[in-house]
Amino acid sequence: MANAAIPETVNSKPAPPDCSLPNDIRPILGAHLDLADVSDLERVMLACDGTFTFQLEAFVQESIEIEILDYTERPIDGVAAQIMKSTPGDVVWERKVLLRGANSGEAFVFAHSYVDAARLPKALAEDLQTSPSGIGRLFVDYRLSIYRDLVGYFFEDGEAYAPWFPKRKNLQFLARVYRVFFEDRPVMIITEKMPRDLFK
Repeated sequence: MANAAIPETVNSKPAPPDCSLPNDIRPILGAHLDLADVSDLERVMLACDGTFTFQLEAFVQESIEIEILDYTERPIDGVAAQIMKSTPGDVVWERKVLLRGANSGEAFVFAHSYVDAARLPKALAEDLQTSPSGIGRLFVDYRLSIYRDLVGYFFEDGEAYAPWFPKRKNLQFLARVYRVFFEDRPVMIITEKMPRDLFK
């Protein structure tokens, strides 16, 4: 994408863009047989309620590794607080990562999460800060029983993400949002942002 704005840098690395959930998230369940404005393959990716990393690996035909861009504490508010069933202003962890091909090094997905670490086992909460494994894979490794609740999807102009996706010509993103429940409480909101031309 020409003339894309380059984010400010921290320690010579790009600072990840700010993320927030929009008000116009469209439902997936109930519409998954014929989601508006998405291709057949995109519809399959949106409707997955298992470990997304495994599905992405099957599509790109290589193992996926996680590059953690940022993991910081912040107050939760707006749509995110409603989805997490938290009080606005409650402090959660915000996690921003890239899902990269282990062999190619290419970034395929930008993932953003709100994590209520106080509701998780301590060791898992600590691994989220440093582990090269995706969140779904960590839950498998820890053998924890979770439930994923598909919240919805939205489209996003991906210009702010251009420095991480140099091979993508059209940076419109298709994003899906879901909650993770552990012990009957929502512990995470995960948003996976996929460049749409990846699936063409």
